[in-house]
This record gives sequence, C-alpha cells and structure tokens, in this order.
Amino acid sequence: MELTFAQQSVAFGYSFVLGLLLAFFYGTLKFLRYAFSLGKTAVVILDIIFMLVWAMSVFFFSLAYLMGFIRFHVIAGSLAGFLLYRLTVGRLLFRIYSPIIRFVKKTLKKISLKLKIFAKYLLKIVGHLLYNIINIKERFSYIKHRKRKKYEVEKAKNKKAGGVR
Repeated sequence: MELTFAQQSVAFGYSFVLGLLLAFFYGTLKFLRYAFSLGKTAVVILDIIFMLVWAMSVFFFSLAYLMGFIRFHVIAGSLAGFLLYRLTVGRLLFRIYSPIIRFVKKTLKKISLKLKIFAKYLLKIVGHLLYNIINIKERFSYIKHRKRKKYEVEKAKNKKAGGVR
C-alpha cells in the first residue's frame, strides 16, 4: 500500500514538529547537565536516553501516521526540526540560562562556605560542652567512688569492732 504525496507531506510537517519537541527535550537534558555539573558518565547516560527517546518517538510516529512504515522523510523531518531548534532557539536559551546558572552556583558556593564555617563553630562549641560534661561526670563519679570507699572502710571497722565485742 502506497502513501500519497499529501500524506507524506503532512507526515514530514508533523515529523518536523516532532524534531522541535525532541530538541526542546534535549535542551532540557543539556540544562540539567550544565546546572548540576554532571560527569562524563552521566552525559553518556543522558545521551543514550535521548537517543532511545528519539528512536521510540520516530517509531511510534511512523506507526500512528504512516501505518508502520518508517520513511526517510520522517527521519529527515525530525532531524531538520531538531537542528533548526538547536541552532536558533537552543543557542539563545543557552546564552540566557548559562549566566544565571553561573550566578546561582557562585551564590550557593558562598552560602555553602558560610554554612561550613558555622557548622565548624557549632561543633567546636559542642565539643567544649561535651568535654566539660564528661569532666564533670568523671569528677562526680570520683567523689561518689571516694564516698563509697570511705563508707566501706567505716563499715569494715564497725564489723571488726562489733566482732571483738
């Protein structure tokens, strides 16, 4: 069963829109990579996820609009939409959000540094408190032990004295 030229043209137009949507999804993944400074392994994983999403979306698109036929014009249309978005809107968005992300990273780094200094200060105070509490506890246990020893010595004397009588 052959597809008419009109059906193929409509499929190309829709696949172009599909390419735009996929490029937006890729831009989101790129934003996440840039914002969270993900390592090389994470970049490879995100790229593989994107390729799988792209392949599945083209396949499902072909199932829905072309009765399961995968045509070159569908792949070309989605690739053309992807490239158009990436070379125009994608670059513009990257130029907008990259300074914002850098500013947020700097601010968070300063806040993190101040929190670390504050945490060290708190730990120092807590350390002094714990040291003093342990010292006081040891002193009381020493006094308690001393009183118990003195009591036992007196008790032993009383027994000896009581046993002699």
